[in-house]
Amino acid sequence: MAIPSEYARFGYWWALAALVFSLAYGVPQILQVAGVLAFPLDEILIFAPSLALAPSFVLAMAGLHATRVPAGDPRTLGALGLAIMYATLVSSVYAIQLSAVIPGKLAGDSLIATLFSCCGQGQPLTAIDLTGYTLMSLATLAAAPAIRERPTRLAMIANGLIAPFLILQTAWPGLIWIGALWLVTFPLAMGLLARDQRRLASG
Repeated sequence: MAIPSEYARFGYWWALAALVFSLAYGVPQILQVAGVLAFPLDEILIFAPSLALAPSFVLAMAGLHATRVPAGDPRTLGALGLAIMYATLVSSVYAIQLSAVIPGKLAGDSLIATLFSCCGQGQPLTAIDLTGYTLMSLATLAAAPAIRERPTRLAMIANGLIAPFLILQTAWPGLIWIGALWLVTFPLAMGLLARDQRRLASG
């Protein structure tokens, strides 16, 4: 069955968007840890691209599902479902940070910062954020067997294998240093997926 080229182009652009927004998140995150960025710029530059990444990943997974043969592959459909769960969880976290927590901190409102801040140890929204990123990693793991291109499949598996080290940070925060491998594995997976979709669109 021929795959409509517009499906592949759709998948290409959204995989590319997921790549760009993941890098746009990763760079300020590293700069924050290094002490180069400070509040509020650090949090704005971290949470804004993270918010944009969520729908981009969902649409990249929709593009992947639409371009698999045979149609209706449960592996990519499952990945799409997990991606939607991820995006639903984390979007609320980042919208709260940008619209309420950061302005509240600037205004000296310690209560809103105490209740709704992310993503420090012991904060409720940190658990939601980690659950979301665990679902994202599981989405790439679920989709991997349906991908024929070996480099992309391996990158998706590598990103998926990080999942336990993400959710277990709720109990052992030190695992963040293993979970931080996401900064490499996810952009790599999205870049390779974008490449594959572009080749498919070109016929």
